[in-house]
Amino acid sequence: MKEILKNLVENVTLPEDTYLDQDDEILEIFVEELEEIFEQLQVSLEQWQSNDHKDAELVNVRRYFHTLKGSGRMVGAKRSGELAWTVEDTLNRVIAKNLELNDTVQKYVATVFNVYKFKLYPEFLHKQAHHLDLAPLVLLGQQLQQKQSVEPALEELLALARTLKNEQGITGLEIIDTAPLAQSDHVSSADDNLDAETLAIFVEESEDHLATIKEFLHLEQHTADQYNRLIRALHTLRGSSSMAHVDDVFEASSKVEHLFKVLVQEDTESSQNENSLLTHYSEFVRDYLHVLKNKDHQVSELSAIYQKFNDAWDRYDFQNQYQQDDGLQGGLVTQLVNLDIDLLLDAEFEFDKRAQVEHPEYFQQLSQQAQLLIDHSGNRASQGIHDFSVALKDSYEQVLAKPELLHVDYAFEIFSKVHQEFIHLFDTLASGQRVGLNETAQAALLELHDYLHQEIDTVSGTDVAPATAKTKAGERTVLPSKAEISVSPVESTGNYVLAQIAQDKQNLNSEQSSRDFDAEVLDIFIEEADELMVDMDQDLNTWSSHPEDTTALNNLMRHLHTLKGGANMVQATHIGSIAHELESIYERVIKGQLTVTPQVIQSIRLVQDDVADRIQLIREQSIDYPAKNILEILQNISQSRPIIADTSTALVDEESVIAPVESIENVENTQQTAELETQLNSTQDDVSLEQIAQESFAEEARELVDDGLKILSQWYDQRSNRSLLLQLQRIAHSLKGGAKMVQLDEVADISYELENAFERFAVHNFNSNAYDSLLERAFHWLDEAIFKRNNSNFEGLKSNLRSIEYVDASAQLPEKLTRTNLFFEQNKFESVLGDGTEPPSMLGEWDQSDKSEANNEMIRISADLVEKMIDLSGENAINRSRIEMDLGQFGNTLTDMELAIQRLVDQLRRMEGELETQIIAKHGDLGSRYADFDPLEMDQYSSLNQLSKSLAESASDLVDFKITLAEKIRDTEGLLLQQSRIQAEIQESLMRTRLVPFSRLLPRLQRLVRQTATTVNKPTELLVSNTEGELDRNILERLVSPLEHMLRNAIDHGIEDAEQRQKSGKPLTGRIDLNITRQGTDVLVSFQDDGKGIDPKVIQAKALEKGLIKADQELEADEILQFIFHPGFSTAQQVTQISGRGVGLDVVQSEIKSLGGQVTVSSQLGLGSTFTIRVPTTVAVSDALMVKVGDQQFAVPLSHIDRIVRISPFALESYFEGHDEFFGIDSQNYKLRYLGEFTANQVSPRLHGVAHSLPVLLIKGNMGQSIAILVDQLIGSRSQIVMKPIGKQFSSINVIAGATILGDGQVCLILDGQNIARQVQSSHRGNLETAQSEKQRSRDQRRLIMIVDDSVTVRKVTSRLLERQGFDVITAKDGVDAIEQLESVKPDLMLLDIEMPRMDGFEVTNLVRHHEVHRDLPIIMITSRTGEKHRERAFSLGVTNYMGKPFQEAELLQNIDALLTVN
Repeated sequence: MKEILKNLVENVTLPEDTYLDQDDEILEIFVEELEEIFEQLQVSLEQWQSNDHKDAELVNVRRYFHTLKGSGRMVGAKRSGELAWTVEDTLNRVIAKNLELNDTVQKYVATVFNVYKFKLYPEFLHKQAHHLDLAPLVLLGQQLQQKQSVEPALEELLALARTLKNEQGITGLEIIDTAPLAQSDHVSSADDNLDAETLAIFVEESEDHLATIKEFLHLEQHTADQYNRLIRALHTLRGSSSMAHVDDVFEASSKVEHLFKVLVQEDTESSQNENSLLTHYSEFVRDYLHVLKNKDHQVSELSAIYQKFNDAWDRYDFQNQYQQDDGLQGGLVTQLVNLDIDLLLDAEFEFDKRAQVEHPEYFQQLSQQAQLLIDHSGNRASQGIHDFSVALKDSYEQVLAKPELLHVDYAFEIFSKVHQEFIHLFDTLASGQRVGLNETAQAALLELHDYLHQEIDTVSGTDVAPATAKTKAGERTVLPSKAEISVSPVESTGNYVLAQIAQDKQNLNSEQSSRDFDAEVLDIFIEEADELMVDMDQDLNTWSSHPEDTTALNNLMRHLHTLKGGANMVQATHIGSIAHELESIYERVIKGQLTVTPQVIQSIRLVQDDVADRIQLIREQSIDYPAKNILEILQNISQSRPIIADTSTALVDEESVIAPVESIENVENTQQTAELETQLNSTQDDVSLEQIAQESFAEEARELVDDGLKILSQWYDQRSNRSLLLQLQRIAHSLKGGAKMVQLDEVADISYELENAFERFAVHNFNSNAYDSLLERAFHWLDEAIFKRNNSNFEGLKSNLRSIEYVDASAQLPEKLTRTNLFFEQNKFESVLGDGTEPPSMLGEWDQSDKSEANNEMIRISADLVEKMIDLSGENAINRSRIEMDLGQFGNTLTDMELAIQRLVDQLRRMEGELETQIIAKHGDLGSRYADFDPLEMDQYSSLNQLSKSLAESASDLVDFKITLAEKIRDTEGLLLQQSRIQAEIQESLMRTRLVPFSRLLPRLQRLVRQTATTVNKPTELLVSNTEGELDRNILERLVSPLEHMLRNAIDHGIEDAEQRQKSGKPLTGRIDLNITRQGTDVLVSFQDDGKGIDPKVIQAKALEKGLIKADQELEADEILQFIFHPGFSTAQQVTQISGRGVGLDVVQSEIKSLGGQVTVSSQLGLGSTFTIRVPTTVAVSDALMVKVGDQQFAVPLSHIDRIVRISPFALESYFEGHDEFFGIDSQNYKLRYLGEFTANQVSPRLHGVAHSLPVLLIKGNMGQSIAILVDQLIGSRSQIVMKPIGKQFSSINVIAGATILGDGQVCLILDGQNIARQVQSSHRGNLETAQSEKQRSRDQRRLIMIVDDSVTVRKVTSRLLERQGFDVITAKDGVDAIEQLESVKPDLMLLDIEMPRMDGFEVTNLVRHHEVHRDLPIIMITSRTGEKHRERAFSLGVTNYMGKPFQEAELLQNIDALLTVN
């Protein structure tokens, strides 16, 4: 049987136990916990097996095995923990009704319990290794879960439920422990247990896993999925080597697997060390298997291979890290398991029973335990549990605030799914994995959030007070029916409509919901719908303020007609139905068939907001759900029936039914009166109605014709803009409908032809300007026909409009038409002889003209692709910068080459002169065969002369090469300049694609204001200024949440209720002004309300209560106001859906800070508050000035710099040693700061020894004033630097705006000049003593040493030595170079050689000692001339110290320290 079981479980791999390495105290606690669990589990099992208590005890049994799993994994009993998890998972399926509870399942549970109690527990108690193979029991549970037929060998194990009664019982799962055999010279004892088949399987399987490891090593960047594949490969190698008894591979695999598991849990990328170790491991396994397959292998070979791996492991020092990380993970699991969160863990099974019975105490306890878990799970390994717990806590608080949410079975289904996902997260953590939120968990939380945060009818609970109440004595007392405790008809209607909207939302996932949309058409529809909703909001506001304004009603009808057509086109039929009903209502209102009441306007507004929410839902989730209840409301309005069909749904409280009955009667009386008025109105004479209609049409037509001409001119410039054509089509449609109402048939016909033309233009993407004159003539004809009744040329114009060709216009005008080109410049119309048609189009050169506008089409691409293109463009700019730098270095090299060639030519010239002299000298000595010739009359050449001539020719060739290379460099620089311009245009064009108008947010913000104002019963209007600007899409998206929180806060906390505003003499409707402006590269968004303002005393009292400040602490009013941004800070008296938790403004500040911005607040008590958000715009590429502070290089955007001046070091030293706040530059005072104060905490610059003037940057401030920033050095300006984000880790460092990569590959930080200016303006300089001590500390830290030596090696070696010791170093190649540098710099010490070209060390010393500035400069002479003569000469000239070459580093540093200490 054991062989059968072994074959069955060969694919079941269990983790290795580590409890033997656990601390004795922890293991003892675990054993005590087992004893308690066994005692309670024994009782539960007995009751569970009886028919009377199956369901009652099932949850308890599952919980006990859940505890066994968690505790076992915590102490390292991972095999038994896996077995307990199998039992728990099986019982989970039984509870969820996915698995039938039968005798087999009960026997299985009892069997595992007996194995735990009689076999595993004694081994835990005596700290012994398990001698049972638990894999068959795990496999048995898996087969039960999957409803498979159980293997006979596994089924026999179920007998242990009744046969295993003590520790001596035999289970059949015992592992045979064979005695070790004596080792021979050829085969180890482990090899004796390996049969050929097992070894072959192990080797074959290992090859696949080694290939996975190899693939991982070849990748430069690794994803989480690649890490998971690697860990699975290591885990399988570890398990299979254990089964095959290859102990060396098992031990090595265990180490490497755990190492990479730690990396995954900590979300850390593997370094070069880990990858190198993985390479050693792969080679080790491959070599080990190769030797193992050889039957004649030696034990010593295997040992040597394994020892090589161990050496690599020790060399990379992973052992210490391995132990530490293991302890940390174990501590984390222990901490979470020991928390008092039993209710949360059991909510999966207890929630349905206790939610309604024990409300609200049960939810309060759940919320407290969720908060406890939040406080203890804020780390990477358990981040998923932390995020999940935050969502759970919010859901419990929502139920506490709105108990009516539990009245629907759907709520319990959602909570059940969420609690199951919660348990799965804990199981993941217990298995040693890093916990994150997968798609299933996120979907469950999103579904729960959408349900709990829906707007429901809370009239009965909050807005309506009960009609009666109980006194302390138990008597029933009728409460006074005051106006303040009753519900107005408008409010009641609004609550009813909101309740019906919420009821429709419950059908979100119904079968009637539409989900299949054409993606391309859907995008067009959504874009068009957004524009329509903006116009509809504006027209609805106009109509609600002026009900007699029929223009707004006509516009609403047109918008809804267009929305209906687009919705039906994309199969969003539910939205189309709502639009149709609204259109019908407006039509009846225009015709006078429907009386408009405040209830009707309120209902329409709420339905229109619901349409906007539905469009947003289609954008995000592609769902169009049914609208049964909303359509019923609209039909009631259209048919003049009561909006509230069933009053019991509007007011739930039975005790408050009396008041609604009266209100219903009033509504019915009002309705009857309205019907009578309608009948009376219908009896008016027809002449009066016709006159009113004509006046209304004339007023509307004037506006429509003017708008049509204006939009038509815009279309001439943007012929690919489809929205302009749609607007023109709507205008023509409106003119047609109005003309028919007043019986102007000719105007209606021309309007119809225009409407048809614009529609066909949009369909065929018509871009030609061939019919521009005809279109403008048509609009002017309409103007004449409507207002002057001049219908001349009607037939000709109508015929021309009908004959427009939409596919390929035969005439393309070369220029855009202006008003002077039009035949109707004087607005005069003449009859045309003949048939009135246009002459045929002219062909010829126009037919061959450039049709560029015809190709001006628009395409849609994903935002991610645009971001990628911008990044690639930035990388291209970086590469171009590197090419420019390399080209510059090449040019410098070429200059050096020219100098070298010049030296070579000079040397050749001197050599030729020497050769000439030698020839003349030899002429007298030799009996030459040319005795008759003078030496100058006959040249006599030797081989040396020929070589000299060849060298001269080679030097001439080098000059030609140099000239050619110089020309190529100039050509390349020209090409790079062109490429730079093209790059700038590409970057600018790409950046423009990311810009979106701020007005896109307006409908959403206006709906939010209306909904919040309705909820808190505070009428409020939102006024927005400067919305025509554009913002980066990423910034705009991330601004949505802060803006919404700010608006809610302004309405709930800032705006007073109507009674208080009336007492204060303010308008009853509150006002919030939203203003968007730009300052430099920053965007400023300000909210200003006219509410009650913020009382600093209330804020201070709340801060004192929370312990944020001390009682005797004195703060300015502005400082006190900043506490409202503190997490959890709220002055609300009670917690509501809108406020009270202290979360909103904390979210605002956190989000703005993550964008690198800031938020400020100011307030005047009784007048209102102003919140200002400042966010920097993200510029991908900009021009910058490169500056240097100390040894660090920074970039300052040129857009921040006003100008640059140079200041003498003496004036700067005087300023920084004093305590003046301002520094005078060109008759103006500036606040001057050293840049090192913001980048290196160095308040004062190092001016000691500086003889040249230093650059000062004048940076523009936010309010127009400038500040001055001192830098050490200007490196030069660079065009088109690429700004890279630096992440949230550096968001708190406000002076850093980003980073860029220079041409040499170095990273350079980009400074935020605006932020530096703000800090300078808001701060003051320290006192004199602080500045002087800082200056002295800076002097002590960095000293400047000059090295003068003609040897490059000596200069480099000495420079590196001194730089490592913290010194600044400058070098000179000889004495002349040193003297030239001393004119602009003042070193603290000089290291000087003696023998140098152009000027030796003695001469340099003599000049220095007679120099007015440097006469006291310490000089250490380092030379190979160690004789007494040279030493005496040096000291006589004034050398401070004398050393020989090669010098000892320690001796040199000692001499330097001694001299600098003295000075």
